[in-house]
Parts: sequence; structure tokens; C-alpha cells
Amino acid sequence: MFLNKVVGLLFVLVSFSLVAQEKSVKKDTVDNKLDEVVVTATRTKRQLASLPMPVTLISKKQILQTGATRLRDIILEQTGLVMVSDFGNSEGVQLQGIDAEYTLILVNGLPLIGRTSGNIDLNRLTINNIKQIEIVKGPSSSLYGSEALGGVINIITEIPNKDETTGSVSYMTRFRARRELDLNANITHRKNKLGIDAGINLNSGGGYDLSPENPTQTAFPYQNMTGNLRVFYDFSDRFKMNADARYFNEKVFNPTGDASRKDAGLSLNATHKVTDNFTLNYLLYGTKFKTESVFNGETSVFDQTLYRPEVKAEVNLKKGTLIAGVGGNFDGLERTFFDGKEQFNAQYIFGQFDTNITDRINVIAGLRFDNFNKFKSAFSPKLSANYKINDWITTRASIGFGYKVPDFRQLFFNFRNTAGGYVVLGTQVLHELYGNQPEVMNLARELKPESSIGYNIGFQLKPISKLNVDINLFRNDIKDLINTFVVSRNFPDLLNTTVFSYENRDRVFTQGAEVDLSYKLNANIKVSAGYQFLDTGDKQEIEKIKNGEVFFRRTPTSPSEILSINNYFGLANRSRHIANAKLFYENYEHEFSANVRVLYRSGYALFDTNNNEGIIDEFDDFVKGNTQVNVAVQKTFYNTMNMQIGVDNLFDSTGTENIDDFQNLDAARRLGRNFYTRLQFNF
Repeated sequence: MFLNKVVGLLFVLVSFSLVAQEKSVKKDTVDNKLDEVVVTATRTKRQLASLPMPVTLISKKQILQTGATRLRDIILEQTGLVMVSDFGNSEGVQLQGIDAEYTLILVNGLPLIGRTSGNIDLNRLTINNIKQIEIVKGPSSSLYGSEALGGVINIITEIPNKDETTGSVSYMTRFRARRELDLNANITHRKNKLGIDAGINLNSGGGYDLSPENPTQTAFPYQNMTGNLRVFYDFSDRFKMNADARYFNEKVFNPTGDASRKDAGLSLNATHKVTDNFTLNYLLYGTKFKTESVFNGETSVFDQTLYRPEVKAEVNLKKGTLIAGVGGNFDGLERTFFDGKEQFNAQYIFGQFDTNITDRINVIAGLRFDNFNKFKSAFSPKLSANYKINDWITTRASIGFGYKVPDFRQLFFNFRNTAGGYVVLGTQVLHELYGNQPEVMNLARELKPESSIGYNIGFQLKPISKLNVDINLFRNDIKDLINTFVVSRNFPDLLNTTVFSYENRDRVFTQGAEVDLSYKLNANIKVSAGYQFLDTGDKQEIEKIKNGEVFFRRTPTSPSEILSINNYFGLANRSRHIANAKLFYENYEHEFSANVRVLYRSGYALFDTNNNEGIIDEFDDFVKGNTQVNVAVQKTFYNTMNMQIGVDNLFDSTGTENIDDFQNLDAARRLGRNFYTRLQFNF
């Protein structure tokens, strides 16, 4: 029945589009212009289609068409990216089956800090003033270091290039399940040598509870403000500077005590073109993230700072482009559950050579070396190649090493919730407090950095001018994955309290295939679709199953059985199948557009529910698969005013089928239908 609704909706929209007039006063130049330029994948400007590694580009036009207000809204609609929650209700983006803590989030190439349980909250990032979003899939540590083990998401804001002044003011309201008010104001100015880009965003939401049976409210009322300012000045054709400032301030109104978040960043960047073929870039960057909240009646503080100086050189040679850089990270964190302030320092050097061996073959080789004050040094190479077989087939391949050092929490955490019956201790704290206990004596005191090797093999196909097909096969082997485990339930001073800590778990993998296609039906209609198949697993678990060492019961009273490898599912919170389908219609004569976007995620398991040594199999309880349909229409008046209305989760998919199995988990929360309207004035 649900599928019939979706098909019927798509049929009506396509039928309407086909009979609509195709006269247009404008040319649709989106697919005819030169290929989009990206910078994240290589730290240099490169055309998207020529890159030898998988990259997704989200344009400003696409962002506006979806009615998104926060970065999370647009990310969850991309192939191979999934928003997942952990048991503390912290949410992050999973990329190629790799957890959010291994994906580096950048704004204009500069890293964000302030991870909650390893996750960057994408709801704290407004889409206001975004020019494009670039997503690099696969290990990117050769250019970006730690946290880029799984990939990179880079948010790039507007740059004033023309001598003119433009701007916009917009108002958006979202109501029913998710109550939200969003106000934006932007201005971009360029005059001779001076360029300015500035924006402010005000966002607020009312509290709501989509699952009354869950003791935790879905969301509390909040209000936040985001401001950004970029100033560009060209001292000459060869020496240019820009300064970037951003600020975010949020307050959450919780009945047990208000919480606040502040995020600020400031950078100074200078580019010196020494000769026509040699350019130097100087960077100074500082950022601070601070939260204050109430836990068990006491104020909890998280206060992190990061400072980064960096110098990068770019040399244009006859056979390619060479970049090299040197810099340092000075990362400090003071937290309520730490014994004082902790400091991680690192120095790094990186290099990359981008060369065209022939007119059809492009090769990029890169490497990076990091020296840490508290861990062993890391060496991260990467090799990528692109081969244009003919005018409609291009193949690419890449292999790269990634790493991630343990974070502050995994080493120094001392979190005690004895009323809830559990304690979480970082490895160093665990040994300092309970090193003489038998359960602890044989445990490693120091965690190793996690490392991975990632493979991507892809094909770009353009059999006809209106059709683009992108296929990517991937494999990620992760070594020394840091995992939470139960140390003890009977420490002398913590009776009836479960003590958790962290350990390195060896040999975890994710692998699969992604397919993206887009087809331009005519001048007015464009269709796109994406699909990811994902297979994951722990090699140690697989070996135990193959050796016949794992037993399970189908029901509490049924006899024990040996688990077959055919019944093994893999890692928690991973879906085998993720898909999306999108239809965009534009009537240029009447300046009207509409779109339908269908998102699907198949079922997944959150944990072992049949007492099977923590191993997830097909007999566990699964969160049911979910399909969501989003619709938006917009109309432009007098070239200055744009009105948009839309519905997210059109058919009100509720998730109530999960309540029986997951009453106390976020998975049981109903998604709810949301209506929204947006009004924007351009000048």
C-alpha cells in the first residue's frame, strides 16, 4: 500500500510535468556548464568528474530546493550517508558504514571541534550562506590527519567574486511534529580590492514528545544564533588575504536545568603567489567550543580549544602539481569528568603530487607524517588513479591509509552515574584507580591509535548525453578499533555497579557498493537515484562462528543451537540497504519548481538481544526499515521574492512498529509529518 502511494505520487508529478509547457525564457544551463570545481579531495581546485576518488558535491541550488535549514537535513538525503544515534542520544553521520567519529567535519577547510560521544552535532550548523558541500569518501588522513579515517565533509561558504552587492532575507517556519522558526539575512559585497560576505541566522524550536511511552522527551525548547563574517582583501594580484570569523550560541530549556553551547572560530589566511608557478599559503586558526549543562543536579562543563598554524606551498611543474605543507595542532580540553585540563599536541608534514601521465591517465600520490606528544607517530600514504577509457567510460581507483588517535574521553573520562548503576572510566583513569584488581591487571594501560586501509574502485558512465551513472565499490579494513566493554560488575567500592571502559578491538571491516545515477528527461525534468549495499563484520566474531564456538536460542525456552555464518548480520546500527529517488521539475517560463524525494533505510540491529555473546545475528530484534517521502514546491515572483512550501515525511511514517522491542530507545521515536513554508527576498 505504501509503495502504491509513492508510485502514484511520482506518476502524477511526471504526468503534470510532461503536459506542462516547455517554453522557457531561460536556458537550463546546469548540465551544460563546465564541470563543478571541488577543493576538498586534493586541497587544490579540481573538476569533479576528473577526480580519482569518490566525491559527492551538493550545490546551493540543491540545498535550497530541499527546504533544509540545518546541515543534518541535507546530509541524510545523500547516497551512502546515514544519520545514526547512540545510546546517549548523540547523533552523527555514518559514511560507508564507518561511524561518525571517523568523519572529519570542516568549514572552509577548517576543522570543527566539540564532539559528543565522538559525534559532531550537525544540527548546530546552519545551511545559511553555504555555496556548496563537498563529501570525500574513504580514508583522507594523507591530507587531513586524524578523524579523517572514514572521510571528510567540507562546508564551503560564499566568496564574493564580482564587483556588486547582493543579499537575501528569508523567513521559514516548520510546524506539527517539529516546531521550528528560522530567520536568515545575508549580504555579499565586492568593490575593487575588498570583498565581504556576512550572514546571521536565528533558529528556535519548541519542545515536543513524539513517543509518550519513552521516559525521555524527544526534544526540549531551544533558541540559537549563528553569525559568520568573511573579509577578503587583494593587496595585489600576487598577495591576497582573508579573515574568517564564525560564532554559534545556543540555549536549551530543560526542566531539570538549562543547557548552553558556544562555538567560535577565527582564522587568518594569506596567499602569496611568488611566481607564476609557485604559491605560498599561510594559515593561523583558532577555535573554541564550550557547553554547560546540568547532570544529577550539578553543572557539567565541556571546554575545548584548538589552535593550528600551517604553511602550504603549491608548485606547478611541467608534469603536474606538487603541494607540501607543515603545521601543528594544539588541542586542549577541560571537562567536569576529567581531573584537570588535558592537552594533545601534534606536528605534521604532508605532501601530494598530482600528475597526468597521459591525456587519459591521472595519478595522485600523497602522504602525511604526524608526530604526537602522547602517542606513536603516524604515517599515512594514499594513491589514486583515474583512467578515461573513452568518451563515455572513466574508471578510477584509490587506496589509502587512515588513522585516528584515541580521544580525551577514551583516556581520561571519569563519569559516575551510580544511581543509574554504571560508571565509565577512561583507560588511564581505570588503571590509576583499579590497577590492582584482577580484572584490570592484564588490560592494556594505553590505547593504540585506530588505523585503516581503504579501497575504492569506481566507474563513471555517460552512455548518452542526458544520463550519468556513477558506480563505486569500497572496502575498509579497520585495525585496533576502540570499543566500549564491561570491565567488572563487582569492584569493592562499586557493588552492583557496572564499570565500562575502552579497549582496542582488532579486524573490523565494512564493504559494499554504491550506485548514483541522474537522467535529464527533458528541459524541465531531472530524475536521480542512489543505492548503497553494505556488508560489515568483526573478523574475530566470524572466526568464532566458523569454529562452532557460538551458541544461541531462538526463544528463551528453545534449545541451544550452533550459530551458522549464514545467520551472522554484522556490526550494530548498520543497514544492509540504503536508497533514495528524487524527481525535480522546473518551469522556467513561470519560474515554478517542484520536487519529490524518497528516502529508504532497511532494518538494523542496535545490540545483541538473544544473549549471543554480543554477536548480532538474524534472530535478534531489529529496528524495522523505514521509507520517508519529502515534497517541496516553490515559486519566484518578480525575480526578487521566492515562496516555498513543503512536507517532510508526507505519509507520516511513525516508527510505532518498533515500540514493542525498543521501548526505551530513540529508535522507537516517531518521525512525524512536518509542514514548512519559506519566504525569501533577494536583492
